[in-house]
Amino acid sequence: MTQPRKPLTLGVIGAGWVATARHIPSFRRDGRVRVEALLDPAPERARDVARRHHIPHTYGQLSDFLAHGLDVVAICTPPWTHAHLAIEALRRGCHVLVEKPMAMSVEEASQMVEAAREAGVSLCIAHNFLFSRSMRKALLLLERGEVGEVQHAIALQLSSPQRRLPSWYPDLPGGLFFDESPHMIYLLRRFLGDLSVQQAWAQTAPPDFAQRLDRVEARLQGPGGSAALSMSFRSPVSEWLLAVVGTRRVLVLDIFRDILLVQSPDGAHGTGDVLRSSLRTFWQGLAGFVTSGALFSAGRLFYGHETLVRRFVDSIIDGSPLPVPPEEGLAVVQTMQSILERASLSDGQTAAPDDGRGVSLKVVSRI
Repeated sequence: MTQPRKPLTLGVIGAGWVATARHIPSFRRDGRVRVEALLDPAPERARDVARRHHIPHTYGQLSDFLAHGLDVVAICTPPWTHAHLAIEALRRGCHVLVEKPMAMSVEEASQMVEAAREAGVSLCIAHNFLFSRSMRKALLLLERGEVGEVQHAIALQLSSPQRRLPSWYPDLPGGLFFDESPHMIYLLRRFLGDLSVQQAWAQTAPPDFAQRLDRVEARLQGPGGSAALSMSFRSPVSEWLLAVVGTRRVLVLDIFRDILLVQSPDGAHGTGDVLRSSLRTFWQGLAGFVTSGALFSAGRLFYGHETLVRRFVDSIIDGSPLPVPPEEGLAVVQTMQSILERASLSDGQTAAPDDGRGVSLKVVSRI
């Protein structure tokens, strides 16, 4: 008789929002994993999160945490800690799921890839929106040929300063750009392939704004077509939209609402064509709103994170492909770095040298 497999033991590093709202709930929903330990430098916060999520052990030091003998580690900390924490966990034989962006530089990301290879364990990057309901539907239409050949994509990120944001984002190169742009870049890569940065431009924000950048724009090129990325960080609303223009259909992903709108050809764009396309858009939006609204109200709208986690666990148990291999994370970091360089914002430079507010990376203590 086959003995039941012991659950994988998981340790989570970081007790902030992304851990409590995404990683811990998604892993707890997978019966093959037991959330065993939590590491956070704030003891009271760690104990509170552990109590609420029934995690038996808390730690304040990385060495003690890794000595617990964990199978899997989820890293939910600021980006400048990712490389150090991931490499230490990988060297201890732990499989690692790390938040985006994978690292602060191409060099750090490459070191992480090499550490995973040398240790013979898995390193996966949390590119969760690749597995959202709307994105899975879009990819299915693409695979069926219903979109046709992808020609172009437009990615728009509007971020309101009033939205819940991590307290540490102003410390990143380019501020919120560095934290949020990975999402659009990895989605664009899925439709267009490897991206090269053709042009990039940035505008500085007023001196009283929390971060130094107001806007970032980039023109990208991939084997599957071109793309335009536009990000605004002082918008009155927060909206993340991705439009993919194919030869047969146009896909519009409303990322925050997890809704896909599929636009069919509208002929001569006459009155009847416009009315039909408007009605189609209305019903698609309403159906998506009802479904996403119900999941959101029930606390079950995880924007693909639960699917990412399930496939990550699958890869550990049965050797199936990683949902997001580390090379994908490395490519995203490379594109981000290239945008900053082309916008003259890397290495402490500025888009407007006379404003005296250069971008620099704040050095903080590691866990």
